[in-house]
Amino acid sequence: MEKNELSLKIINEFRNVLRRPLTITVANSKGGVGKTTIIRYLSYVLSRLGFKVLVVDADPQANTTKTMLLTKNYYSEDEIFIVEKTMMAGIVEKDLSKLVIPIIENLYCIPSHIDFKNFPKYLTRLYGDSIEGLDDNYKEIESKRISVLRDLIKPIKADYDFVLIDTPPTMSDFTRNAAYASDYMIMAFQTQPDSLDGVTDYINEELTPLMEDFDLETEIVGILPNHLSKGSIDTTVVNDAIELFGEENFFNNIIPFTKRVQTTPRTGLNTDTYWDEKAYNEVFEPLALNFLERILMFEKGEN
Repeated sequence: MEKNELSLKIINEFRNVLRRPLTITVANSKGGVGKTTIIRYLSYVLSRLGFKVLVVDADPQANTTKTMLLTKNYYSEDEIFIVEKTMMAGIVEKDLSKLVIPIIENLYCIPSHIDFKNFPKYLTRLYGDSIEGLDDNYKEIESKRISVLRDLIKPIKADYDFVLIDTPPTMSDFTRNAAYASDYMIMAFQTQPDSLDGVTDYINEELTPLMEDFDLETEIVGILPNHLSKGSIDTTVVNDAIELFGEENFFNNIIPFTKRVQTTPRTGLNTDTYWDEKAYNEVFEPLALNFLERILMFEKGEN
């Protein structure tokens, strides 16, 4: 089957089966594992495949925001635009709808800023703080803290096919809110031992308690190795991960290390050069299609 025919087949089946918007978070407790890279390219490819995508930058580092704004500028050089409000303002005002910035056709972004680092302080001011095992009201307080982002995304979620959330490399109020808002999660790791540990730590120390104590209903749609180099360590780590999680839980595509991806934060997302188009066609479009296939598998109960 030709590539375009396969793409259309997957997209049409997805639209026929799935009739609800989905929120997706890419997660790992470690930094430098490619979470933001995956969010950037997955959102870009899905939008070009005809899906309406909202990127929520829930990371105070705002790297995804920078790439999205560079992309907007690339495609609309003559337009002058001003970012008036970012995540923290939307959280305080309890309305994210006014923050949405159109980037290109079908792709939108809720921007972040360094002031979003105050999110945990804001939650403490609203609901207080508590420690599991020491405070009798821990569950009551924590249930309020972790549901803020979910409750703010809910009113705008129906306007999109996908809401993709980028998070900082921590286990914190940021990541717990993102997980609690998500229908599915992608576990990303760089092909290095510490990064793989970040996946197991995140699952054991963050996701599992949320599922057991707060009825989190998210599913892990797949494990995605990233930044694969041609070294023995990388191959060993991938094999260790497959043994740990099972090959059936992995994406078909492993994202290879490529210098072109490293330039995206400086140039924005596009396919106007040979290398950008090559990365799109050979790496990221197949990844997006496999992502749709894996979502379908879960939605049809075939996982």
